[in-house]
Amino acid sequence: MKMIAALVLMVLFLFPMILSGADFDGDSRSDLAIFRPSSGLWAVRNVTRVYFGGSSDEPRPGDYNGDGIADIAIFRPSSGLWAARGITRQYFGGSGDTAIQGGGGQRTYDYVVKAGDGDDLESALESTTYDSVYIPAGTYAVSNPITVTHVTQITGESRHKVTISFSGTSYMAIGSAATGCTIEKLTVQNGGFTNLGNFFIAASYVTVRDCRSRYSSTDGFLYTSGANFVTFENCVVEYAAYRGFRGNSAIRSSRLIGCVVIDTGTITGFDIGFENCNNLTNCYVDGEYSGYTGCTNIVASIAYNCRDFGFSGCYGLSSCQVLGNSTTLYGMNDCDNLSACRVEECDVNEYNGCDYYYGSGNNDNSCN
Repeated sequence: MKMIAALVLMVLFLFPMILSGADFDGDSRSDLAIFRPSSGLWAVRNVTRVYFGGSSDEPRPGDYNGDGIADIAIFRPSSGLWAARGITRQYFGGSGDTAIQGGGGQRTYDYVVKAGDGDDLESALESTTYDSVYIPAGTYAVSNPITVTHVTQITGESRHKVTISFSGTSYMAIGSAATGCTIEKLTVQNGGFTNLGNFFIAASYVTVRDCRSRYSSTDGFLYTSGANFVTFENCVVEYAAYRGFRGNSAIRSSRLIGCVVIDTGTITGFDIGFENCNNLTNCYVDGEYSGYTGCTNIVASIAYNCRDFGFSGCYGLSSCQVLGNSTTLYGMNDCDNLSACRVEECDVNEYNGCDYYYGSGNNDNSCN
């Protein structure tokens, strides 16, 4: 019996163990993989080769961080050590215990993009097979426009960690067929096509949450006349050459909540924070030519350091503020139905051509 046990140990020491049922690259398919105890080698075909663990360890791959991808991990019976590569080291159990075999984790998304692979990202988002796509942290260089037509859930690991970097006039579009799409935690930068921006929405019932547009050569976020019931939550535009958020004044169903525009371009007439957007709450513009133009139903929003207008041609403003400086010409220009608004430090006129009323037709000078 002792000889047989010794032979078994020798086989395990010299020859690899075949791992089954583990998805190491997030494509929802099990990968061919081995663990070689003699050297601690983990080899996953077409994915990775790393050294982790040793001859006395048992391979226990599993999803230890909840991203739906199998992690390289070992259990060391002699000390009860559990070690998941780059994730955790814990002591639980001992030499007389049997570790439970791990696997690939429970899939949360239909596909997980290969980190930093722009081609894989483009293919995944334009897929007609996947309903949901997860994008790990990384910068994804993309030279072609991306048009989403089928995927309805796009989630990045973090707005500050996932960057889609376009070149030329490329952009990201949510096509009209992608009704009900939700996009979360992405930064889209560079690129931008005339009348499309670098993030364009043509579908209805779309929600864009915790996303950012940076350095667009045209507009930041833009939605067309067919995009009803579009919602932006906590989205940011930085340094777009034209407008930050550009909507369509005929659409009364859009919502913008907690959105921010910071210092877009210097092109007079195009350098606007929010244009033709409706139903804005707690929004903020810093350093534009004009803060809000042609917008309606604006609540508790601020225009700060705008060079020409804080609010121009807007209707239905409540508890809004213009905080100007020596270069701000007009606080509110040709705006109607203002309630409890405030304008400070404008060079020419605080309320130019405005009808500012509180209630219905009773001018009680509630704005100051």
